[in-house]
Amino acid sequence: MSQKVRIDGVKHAGASVFLGVDHCGNPRWTRNPERVMVWLCDGWRTRFNQRREQRTHNVPVKDEAGGIVDWVKEPLGGPDVAELLSDKEVRLQCSWMAGIPNPILSSTDRIENTEWSAGLKRKKTIGGRVPGFKSRHRGLNFVCWRNKDKAGNAIFQKTGRKSGVVVITGMNPTRWRKPGERLHWRIVIHVRVSQPIRPYTSVHVDWTHRTLVFVNMPLPLPRTGDGVIGLDRGCMHALASSDGTFMDMPKPSKAELKRLKYLQRRMARQDRVNEARGGKNAKFAFKRRRKTLSQFNVLQGRIVHRRNDWIEKTTTKLARENFLVAMEDLDVKAMTKRPKPKPDPNRSGHYLPNGAKAKARLNRSILSNNWSRLMKRLNDKMNANGGKLVIVPAAYTSQTCHQCGHVAKENRDSQAVFKCIECGYQVNADINAAMNILGRALIQTGGGTA
Repeated sequence: MSQKVRIDGVKHAGASVFLGVDHCGNPRWTRNPERVMVWLCDGWRTRFNQRREQRTHNVPVKDEAGGIVDWVKEPLGGPDVAELLSDKEVRLQCSWMAGIPNPILSSTDRIENTEWSAGLKRKKTIGGRVPGFKSRHRGLNFVCWRNKDKAGNAIFQKTGRKSGVVVITGMNPTRWRKPGERLHWRIVIHVRVSQPIRPYTSVHVDWTHRTLVFVNMPLPLPRTGDGVIGLDRGCMHALASSDGTFMDMPKPSKAELKRLKYLQRRMARQDRVNEARGGKNAKFAFKRRRKTLSQFNVLQGRIVHRRNDWIEKTTTKLARENFLVAMEDLDVKAMTKRPKPKPDPNRSGHYLPNGAKAKARLNRSILSNNWSRLMKRLNDKMNANGGKLVIVPAAYTSQTCHQCGHVAKENRDSQAVFKCIECGYQVNADINAAMNILGRALIQTGGGTA
């Protein structure tokens, strides 16, 4: 969520801004707001590229004939790239960056990490190159976090019906104080607004195109109901609710699974041929193998996007209709842990214990339902609209009878059928577990009894 506005102009107030030391060792200051904006853009881009050059990528090792014999990881900045310095150390070593406000320099950390992850995901899905550096020729811009303290930064103030200002404050280093002036300065960016500015976390200034973007906080979902519901996550059904409904995540079709399996086998066959021709890592250099990988990633990405779309729509519906949602506390990482191979006394090697294949199928089923993402997105949306997501212990929720409270392993007649051996209560096992989860949540929050 963002709001884009137009910059009408900038003004400078306070002390002259320290821009660094020239080649003769003389300090340079300025009161020109245009020059200050360019300086802020240069400092943000430089710090961003310093973080980006630490990222590693695969570099081919070639023999005398020019053939690829191996691949090694190397930083984007080259093999001799220096270790990343902290913001404080950068200010000490680079005098021209000493006066750049901390909310501008610190914003490069999260933004660089987000852009790098998105670039790698895009490369894996649709192909492309490894994300590179930011060039000044592609535009001047910077990002500034918003803080509300006494010397706040990126604070928006409305000055008219369709106008306002964004104030960015800074301070010169004490040793570079201009004689007769104070240390603090501020840049006032005049913007033209056509609608109320919603709460925001940062501002993105595009100085090349004279625009400013407010990065808004997520809007709360309007709640249409005040219900309470318990949810049980499972493998057969992604979600089973305490009101007796099932919510199933869309699965890939048989044609898609067949195509995925074909592409996997084709790529494995290409890898064996390529390794036999040019070595273990030669497979990365062949165009046919890259084409097969691209086709596989496109199909896999379509399946993942369909699944994520279902998660967003389902969690939005649950957050709108209920003010309390209960889920069980599941350690997905521990539940999907792979069994360790055991040493084989009769052979020189290891073997997997009995049931390893069945456990692998169970792990794939759990991971394909994205239990952790379901809970995270539901938690975010419940917090946004004032609702509450209650996490309760998962122990014995599937073996406890919701009708009489009797706990026994024999109550589970099968994977899908729950039949109490004490009172004879019979219901779907996932629905019974969801009722128990809701009951525990109501006791935990004081909202009722089990």
